[in-house]
Amino acid sequence: MTTGAKWILAFFLVASACLGALALGHSARSAAAPAAQAFDHQGMMLTLAILRGEIPPWFARDPAFAARLLALATSQVGRGYVFGGTTPAGFDCSGFTSWAYRKTGIDLPRTSGEQFQAGKPVGTSALRPGDLVFFGGAGNRVGHVGIYLSGGRFIHSSRSNGQVGVDDLSAPYWTRTFAGARRVASLETAR
Repeated sequence: MTTGAKWILAFFLVASACLGALALGHSARSAAAPAAQAFDHQGMMLTLAILRGEIPPWFARDPAFAARLLALATSQVGRGYVFGGTTPAGFDCSGFTSWAYRKTGIDLPRTSGEQFQAGKPVGTSALRPGDLVFFGGAGNRVGHVGIYLSGGRFIHSSRSNGQVGVDDLSAPYWTRTFAGARRVASLETAR
């Protein structure tokens, strides 16, 4: 990646983080601010690494896709949960993931169970930003999905929290119900 491309990418990431922070200033989204600040810090660390030439392999393949997907997903923090919702007017979990991917040019199946079947299994140690993380209920049936960010964090539309938010995979509930992760499309082929 050329130096010019690195600077353009860095500018895009910083601008995305700033726009996300401005959106979180709205009082209805103030509860999500600590999670977003943690993500902004991670985004800034990624930006600095890219400027130093330390580009992670997943990012070097298609930085525009990864940056666009994560920027779209994080722009929805604080959006309300709506059962069956597939738009920013309100999302359920799989409606949120399918919306974010569709906006980046990748069509996902509609339900979390179908999304789980569509992807290529990924171990937790190999997770890349943009991978889908799944959680199960009774009988290990998949019933919830989110998008992996980085540093053990993921973003999802949660019925229990009533909105799109960021959580940690290592939290007891998510550890107990974790059903697996999937890479739906390789970053090399994303448009």
